[in-house]
Amino acid sequence: MHKKKALNNITRLNNEFADSVSLNEEIARNYLEENGVDVDKFIKKGLKQIESSLKKKDLKNSKSLFFRRVVLGAEIVYNLFDEITFGHVKFMKLMYLCEQVSNMKLSVRYVKQAAGPFDARFMHTVDKEFKRLRWFSVDVNTNKGFKTYKYTPDEKIMSYKTHYDNYYGSYKSEIKWLINTFRKPSTKKVELVATIYSCLDEFIKGGEQFSNELLIERVFGWSEEKKKKFTKENITKAHNWMIEKGLVPVI
Repeated sequence: MHKKKALNNITRLNNEFADSVSLNEEIARNYLEENGVDVDKFIKKGLKQIESSLKKKDLKNSKSLFFRRVVLGAEIVYNLFDEITFGHVKFMKLMYLCEQVSNMKLSVRYVKQAAGPFDARFMHTVDKEFKRLRWFSVDVNTNKGFKTYKYTPDEKIMSYKTHYDNYYGSYKSEIKWLINTFRKPSTKKVELVATIYSCLDEFIKGGEQFSNELLIERVFGWSEEKKKKFTKENITKAHNWMIEKGLVPVI
């Protein structure tokens, strides 16, 4: 009987609380203070809990996104590790293009470098993650100031496949096409395509009117290296090829 009465009181107080706080801030504060609640402390505690929850959620999402990118990287490396033209620069350019066609919308993570869009932070950590997961061993050789990377499949390499099928099942054909298309060509070709793609993406996001002349200007303006590597004809030809293949950003 006493238990039932206590439950009824709790229900009554909860209903009163709900009614009071639904009216206005002043009434809510008065009600809580009359019932021994330190309102400011209560709010501060709640805000801290919300902030902590958001930080945990952001951290979880960040880790999930990183792993998803590592899985995509593993697919690229597994298919190209024994190609003579494959290295860190080509790896990064294919990561960029594959992320675009798989709708990951990660352009914000890429910065302009001489070789095109580049995510230095990811490339600094992905090799460590490959080794930790035992998907690849990574050997780095330095010759005349240049580093070359050699990837060798490790004992647990095939474990990435399940994750890949789960994350990228809807985009496997597009990713496969990109990997095979740039399997043999030099890094220079994929560099130009990735740079053009990024410039086109800037046009769309900036609401700019496109012209071939402006595209050439943007590519050459990317870095001084672009003028040494490519001609106007190279850029126009590559852009036309991208249009033909459907490898261009869309609104």
